[in-house]
Amino acid sequence: MNILIVDDEPKIRNGLEKLLSSKEGWQVCGAFETASEALEYLEQNPVDVMITDIRMPGQSGLDLIQQLRDANRDIRIIILSGYSEFSYAQKAIQLGVIRYLTKPTSPSELFGVLEEVDKDLVQVQKSEEITMDVEKSNLLIKQAITYIEENFAEKITLRSISDALYISPNYLCRLFKQQTGRNLMEYLAAYRMKMAKQYLKDVHYKISQVAEMVGYHDTRYFSSSFKKYTGMTPMDYRNNDVPIHQG
Repeated sequence: MNILIVDDEPKIRNGLEKLLSSKEGWQVCGAFETASEALEYLEQNPVDVMITDIRMPGQSGLDLIQQLRDANRDIRIIILSGYSEFSYAQKAIQLGVIRYLTKPTSPSELFGVLEEVDKDLVQVQKSEEITMDVEKSNLLIKQAITYIEENFAEKITLRSISDALYISPNYLCRLFKQQTGRNLMEYLAAYRMKMAKQYLKDVHYKISQVAEMVGYHDTRYFSSSFKKYTGMTPMDYRNNDVPIHQG
């Protein structure tokens, strides 16, 4: 079970991360100080459950939850707050929060809530596996790969792919990993690097143009990613390869 923590108090944030990571089968995939940082992470990564404070710098925890609900993200949400005002609890209920805990809360209480969530997720996963047979699963994977191959030059997120296939982001990630042994977003990055290699062989294209052509709008980030993937900078790769279309 992947858990995301959002709390502007370092002591609480770090304490929760250490506590929850100790449970076998649970992974704290991120611990952030602000709602904006959490939203940026959630654009590209699947999360099963989020534990969030309410009052934080910038956007509040309720603002964060509202944006997730507006985007139809099916994340289980637990509020852990030092404020017990009825208006907060009422809004949390409206947003489908599964539990509203007030600080300080005991580890056993939090563990109890999360264990209930974990059991529910297991049941959901079993139901999905029963519903989706092997043939349909393979078709979804092929569709995901086709989507990447046709749209790799555009901004692609986990949400955009799952929306195109009419399935949840979490299910798509699990299915892709299960069927291919690879992470979906890592596959996207690898495909972009494959295409970048082909484009770099044509010396008419500048490095910045190649970056744009494979979906990177920041040339420095593209170069860094390319070097991490191939061991060479784009220019080194071009100089060490046999270019085409020189005439």
